[in-house]
Amino acid sequence: MKNIIKKISIILCICFLINLAFGSFESYAAKSKKIKLSKTSVSVVSGKTVKVNVKGSYKKIKVTASQKGYVKATVKGNKITIKGVKAGTVKLTVRGYNKSGKLVASGRIKVVVKKKKTKPTSTTSKGPSAETQKYNAGEYSIKNVHSGEATFYDLKGGGNANLDDFSSTYLTATMNKEDYLNGLAGAYIEVTDKDGDVVKVLITDQLPEGKKGDIDLTRAAFKKIEPEITGRMKIKWKIIPLPTDEPVSFLWKPTSSQWWAEIQVRNGRYPIKTVEYLDKSTNKYVKLERMDYNYFKAPNGMGGTGPFTFRVTDFYGHTIVEKNIPLSNSGKPIKGKANFPY
Repeated sequence: MKNIIKKISIILCICFLINLAFGSFESYAAKSKKIKLSKTSVSVVSGKTVKVNVKGSYKKIKVTASQKGYVKATVKGNKITIKGVKAGTVKLTVRGYNKSGKLVASGRIKVVVKKKKTKPTSTTSKGPSAETQKYNAGEYSIKNVHSGEATFYDLKGGGNANLDDFSSTYLTATMNKEDYLNGLAGAYIEVTDKDGDVVKVLITDQLPEGKKGDIDLTRAAFKKIEPEITGRMKIKWKIIPLPTDEPVSFLWKPTSSQWWAEIQVRNGRYPIKTVEYLDKSTNKYVKLERMDYNYFKAPNGMGGTGPFTFRVTDFYGHTIVEKNIPLSNSGKPIKGKANFPY
C-alpha cells in the first residue's frame, strides 16, 4: 500500500512539474510574441496625424510613449492614430491583451515628429510689402534730383562694382564714394548738364576723390553732352530704371562653396537694397552682407550646395523671389525669371 501511495505521489509531482514548466513556457512565449504592425517607423508633422494598423485579434490594445509631450496616441479597434505634438523622436510600445487580460504580444513604433513648415514670403510686388516697408529710399527717391560736378576719364576696366562687361551695352560712369557706398553700385542714372543736355549711364565704379554728388563720366559719355575741352561742369542727376526686358541674373564668385560664398545680383532695373537666401533648415530668409565691390557675402555659406532661393529687394520696396539658383563656379551669370517693375 505504501508503495502505491509513493508511486502516486511521484506521478503527481511529475505532473505538477510538467504543468509548471509548460505554463512557464506558455507565459514566456506569450510575452515574447511580436505584435504585427502595418508600420514600425513613421514620421508626422506637428499638428498632423498618421495611422498604424494592428494585425491580429486582441481584446485590448495599449500604447505608451517613451517620452511625454511629443505625440498623442489613441486606439480605436485595431487602429492606432498618432498625432504629432512637438518636434523630436519618440518610441511607442504597443501591447496586445487577450480576453483574460493577459499580455500576449508587444512591439514598438519609432515616431519622428517634424516641425510644421511655414510658407516663406514669395511674391513679386508692385509696391512695398510688409517685409520691405522699412526700406525708405529717402534721398535716393526716384524723384529726387542730385547736384554735383562731372569730369571724364578713359575706361580701362577693373571697376569696383565688377560690372565692366556691361560697358558694351551701356555708357558707364564712376560715382563719388559717399553715394556709391550707400548702395548705388549698378544704379542707372540720368545726367543733365547746365544746357539741359542729357546722357544716361550705368554706375560701374567709385570715385574716391570726388565730393558727394560728383560723377566721373567715361570720355564717350561726357562727349554726348559737352565737348572735351570743358573738362569739368556742373550737373544734376537722378536714378532712373535700367531699360532692360531681361530678368535679373546671379553671378557667383568662382571660389564660392557650401562653406563660404559671395553672389552678385545683376541687371536689376533699380539699385539693389538687400539680398536674402532661404535657409531650408529654418524656412526663414537670411540677409547677406553687402560688400563695397557689389557682391553679397555669406561668410559661413548658405547651408549646402544648392540650388538656392533668393529674395531680392530694391531701393523702392519691390521684391522678387528667384528659386532653383544653382551654385556655380563657371564665372558665368545665371538668369533668373523676373525683374523689378518699371
